[in-house]
Order: sequence, then C-alpha cells, then structure tokens
Amino acid sequence: MTSGFRIERADREALDIIVALEQVIFPEDPWTPGMIADELDSPFSAYFLAILEPESGDDDSPLEVVGYAGVKVVGDGADVMTIGVLPEGRGRGCGSQLMETLVDHAELQGATSMFLEVRASNDSAIRLYERCGFARIGVRRGYFRHPVEDGVEMARSLSPSVR
Repeated sequence: MTSGFRIERADREALDIIVALEQVIFPEDPWTPGMIADELDSPFSAYFLAILEPESGDDDSPLEVVGYAGVKVVGDGADVMTIGVLPEGRGRGCGSQLMETLVDHAELQGATSMFLEVRASNDSAIRLYERCGFARIGVRRGYFRHPVEDGVEMARSLSPSVR
C-alpha cells in the first residue's frame, strides 16, 4: 500500500528504471537505452523520478517508481525532453509535481524560457502543460513517429534564480 510520492534526482544508476518506464509509457516509440544513457550523462540535462511513498509502518516495501521527467538547459533556454507517468501514478498530481521540478531546475540554471513538443492527440498532457503555464506557440507537422503525428509546440516564461 502507498500514500503520496516524492521526487528524486535520477543518476546513471536509474538507466534501467527509466528504460523500463519508457517502454511501458511510450510503447509506440520509446527512446532507446543509448538515447536515455546519453541524456543521463549530459552535463546539460537533469532527470527526476517520481517514487511512491510506502504507507507508514511499511518501510520494507521496495521502491515503486511511477514516473520520470527530464529537462535540458542550454544558455537561457530549457527543453522538456520527456515526462511520463504510469497509469497507477496518474490523477495524483505526479505529472504536475514532475513539471514543477523541471521548472525549478531550469530556473536555478538561469533559463528564461522553457519549450516542449507534445503529440497533438495527447489532450491530457496538453491540459497538464496549460495548467503548468505553457501556451501553444505552433505546430510541427509530422514531428512524431510511430505513428506519425503532428507535434504541438508549447512554451512558457521562467523566472531565473540568481545563483
């Protein structure tokens, strides 16, 4: 049994976990293990895991990772590389908290804007991004593969933190 969840920064040791999540959440076109390893090794990228918290008194239960997200910050721009939540983690604010973590990280790195692309048919993700302050700025025809689909480009302004 579980209660809430927590967000933790992912390192290279999380490669197998993220690969497994990617294959379940995006079975139509998952990133390869090599692509994910490159992202985890990049000095410009940061990845985070959403981990279900065990109910009190159940400290021996194994970690249950239900989501992950990554952002790449180069200069004053940040790109959401991916965000995904397993069905059992949805409807709990997990996606919002992962996105909030990406925004916080990008702002700490000095980014002033954040961008993403989402499948045009992914209405629930588009609603999440709009709730998180993103606005539609364009469409990339045929951006996604397997199946080929347009990508909705979205952006939001950030308030970079002084480090």
